[in-house]
Amino acid sequence: MALYTKKRLFSDGNPGQSGISTTPQWVKITKTFTDFSTAALTNSISIYTLPIKGYIHDVKIVPTTAFSGGAIATYTISVGITGSTAKYCVANNVFTGNTTVNAVHTAIAAMESNSATADIKATATTTVGNLSVATAGSADIYILVSIVS
Repeated sequence: MALYTKKRLFSDGNPGQSGISTTPQWVKITKTFTDFSTAALTNSISIYTLPIKGYIHDVKIVPTTAFSGGAIATYTISVGITGSTAKYCVANNVFTGNTTVNAVHTAIAAMESNSATADIKATATTTVGNLSVATAGSADIYILVSIVS
């Protein structure tokens, strides 16, 4: 995971717990087809721990290598929380032939909790073939976060 601020990249062992301030900063998370691999058509995985009073301003998904393989007919990724898997970014097409910047956003920018951290998840969904038959694919997920003072 990398943390970006004002075009500057710096290392942070766990940006979800430190390095975030009241100034919005982009957190970059890279996920590949192997991260989502399971013998099912959908899989939600943890990608970020939003700190106490953490606020998500924006999310965008950038496919760097199109997702493909086996009998998979479509492949999308969304970002949200348990119970609302597309709360912060609706399902984005990351399937074969699509390596454009996907910046489809939901209208919700929010703080999850004043007293606890929150588990932010990416959910991959395919049709026809299970996620386990994918043989390629990588996407960068950017989350714009800050701390509410």
